[in-house]
Amino acid sequence: MSVLLAISMMLSQAMDPIPPPYAPPADEVATEEAPPEQAPEPEPLPSPRAYLYAEYPGLARKLDCMIQRESSWNPVARSGPYVGLAQFDYPTWLETPTGKSGASRTDPYASIDAMAWGTQHLGYGRWPRTSRLC
Repeated sequence: MSVLLAISMMLSQAMDPIPPPYAPPADEVATEEAPPEQAPEPEPLPSPRAYLYAEYPGLARKLDCMIQRESSWNPVARSGPYVGLAQFDYPTWLETPTGKSGASRTDPYASIDAMAWGTQHLGYGRWPRTSRLC
């Protein structure tokens, strides 16, 4: 009987696919966390003037001149109730899609978009002096 037991143990060891030392259970193995993937850096915005010429090439020269006269390209310029690059008053700003969307009058890109829209849909009369000089 002891001979059979010895043979049985030898056979079971020979057939064991994982030799000692045995691997620990999977839930006991510490896993290394992969480093979080970093989002790619966003493309930098062009300067407001470059944006004007890229987005509105047909209007750019006239709007550039008007913005220069209205605010000297200072996005936080203020003259009484008029604010931003294009010197919008609040009621006129709210007539534009940009203003209706909640954008700030001091955002230079929003101001350019609103001025381009405004000159085409509200007319140059919203900027009576500078539109005549440009």
